[in-house]
Amino acid sequence: MQLQKSSFHTSSSRLNRYNVLGMTALSMGLLLYGCGENRVTQCNKFVTVANKTKDLVAPKDAAGFTQLADKIDQIRTETQAIAVKDSQLKELQTKLLSMYGDVSSALKAQAKAVEAKDTNAQTKAKQDLETAAGKESDLVDSINTLCAK
Repeated sequence: MQLQKSSFHTSSSRLNRYNVLGMTALSMGLLLYGCGENRVTQCNKFVTVANKTKDLVAPKDAAGFTQLADKIDQIRTETQAIAVKDSQLKELQTKLLSMYGDVSSALKAQAKAVEAKDTNAQTKAKQDLETAAGKESDLVDSINTLCAK
């Protein structure tokens, strides 16, 4: 008489293997889903980059305007590099990029006007700068509101 394998043991082994494979697949799916950046992570990146503007100093001469414009361009580039998946945050990113571009252009125009000693151009550049920079408060409020959700 020989000892025979139990059919229960074989089906139980197969069942365990499928359970393990199923759990592994589920775990991998959840892990990969969790690796994606959520809105909070994206907001934190925005805030980190945008807060760099707080350290900028108002220029006193044409060279200072150009240096400030270069720093704004650098912040704009960093903002553009943030990969945004959230549609509302993406819209705010686009507006922020536009505002940074407008501020940089106005600063460069201001530098040229100061160098040329053109008061009309200085006045226009100053108005353009105030208009562009005036958008910042609303954008910051919108980003803070969205990121607080």
